[in-house]
Amino acid sequence: MIISHSRHFILVKTRKTASTSIERAIVPQLGPADVWTPMSLPKVAGQNYYSLWPVDLLTAKWELFRDVVGRDSRFHRRFFFDHMPLARIRQLLPEAQFKGYRKYAFDRNPWDFLVSYYSFVRRKKAIAEWDFDRFLHEYPVIANWDLYTENDAVIADKVFRFEELRPSLQQIADENGLRIATLPEDKRSYRSEADYRAFYSASSRDLVAERFARTINLLNYDF
Repeated sequence: MIISHSRHFILVKTRKTASTSIERAIVPQLGPADVWTPMSLPKVAGQNYYSLWPVDLLTAKWELFRDVVGRDSRFHRRFFFDHMPLARIRQLLPEAQFKGYRKYAFDRNPWDFLVSYYSFVRRKKAIAEWDFDRFLHEYPVIANWDLYTENDAVIADKVFRFEELRPSLQQIADENGLRIATLPEDKRSYRSEADYRAFYSASSRDLVAERFARTINLLNYDF
C-alpha cells in the first residue's frame, strides 16, 4: 500500500497482482513524508505505517498482538497495513486530500486468480492434498473487490487489469512523474504452467462466474 503525499496518489495493494513488485519499483522514488507498508523478499521496512499510539505500535510489530486485537479494532488510531481497503484509507486522510489524490488498484481474471491462489495456499499442510474443486467449495474465498470499493461502489479512479500490467504501470508512471523501467520479481510462482482453464469443470467455472460477477462485469473478463 502506498500513499504518496509528494506525488498525490494512492496505490491499493491487491492480492495476486504482482503488488509487491510494483511497490518495490515505486518506493525508491517516494518522498520522506510518503507512506508505504513493509515488504519482504528482500526485506524493505515500512515508512510512516504506524503511529506511536501503543495499540498501533504493538499491532504493527507483533503478529501475536495483531491476531488478538485485529486490524479493524476501534482501539486503532492511525495504522496502515498491506492489503488495506481504500475505504479505510479514506477514513485516515482529510476528505479534500483523499478526493484530490489519484487512486489506483489492480485486479485479475477471477478464474486465473483463484488458480494462482490455490497454488499458493496448497503449501499449507492442512490442505496440501485438496483438489481444486474442494478448494473452491471449502476454503475461505478472498477477493480484491472490497479493497477498492465502498458500499459496493468503486471508489478508485482507475482499476487496471493485471493482464495489462505493463501499459497500466506506464500510465501510472506518466501521471505521477515516475520511472518504471523494469519490474522486480520478488515472489516466485508456486503454480504450474498449465492453463488455468484446465483446472475447471463446467460447474466450477459457473460457480466462480457467480461469486465474482461484479469483478467480471467491471473489467469485462470472460473464461
